[in-house]
Amino acid sequence: MISPKLIVFLVSVYVAETQPITELKSQIEALQKELETIKQHPKIGVAFSATLQTQKSYEFIGPFNGDVILKYDNVITNVGSAYDPSTGIFTVPVKGVYFFTFVLFNPIGHNHASGAKLMKNGEMVVSATDNIPGADSEDTTSNTVILDLEVSDKVYIEMFSGRAIYTDGNRRNTFSGHLL
Repeated sequence: MISPKLIVFLVSVYVAETQPITELKSQIEALQKELETIKQHPKIGVAFSATLQTQKSYEFIGPFNGDVILKYDNVITNVGSAYDPSTGIFTVPVKGVYFFTFVLFNPIGHNHASGAKLMKNGEMVVSATDNIPGADSEDTTSNTVILDLEVSDKVYIEMFSGRAIYTDGNRRNTFSGHLL
């Protein structure tokens, strides 16, 4: 016959040995669930920032007879490569909520107001305009928006017909966006 002390001892050894295994199994199961959640909702880095650039010391862009997409060709950041400087278009690579901002600069010395609009798939979302430069020597206008976007949506800045902006080496005309 097995003594009660031996039974208590064997049970305590068994419990001591299986308890860590049970805890490890629980931790592994929790980690597997977390991994599945991460796989279903990956955090993809998407961000860009670009400025208008000129090969001259300065340049007026516009006015044009129709609306024109601005091509911010001096790319500062393009994480995810979703912004195309040759077209000026940001194409959404992953569904999500995005933050966009743009700035237009317009100095005194010409007779055209500045103005542009942020477009989503051919539709205006927000705009920014400034009157013909007057009493002051410089004018800057900007706007910001947060959009809920789908994969392949297109976002870009389009200058209004008959408007103009000024660019030089100071990089004051910017277009930026990122996934929140």
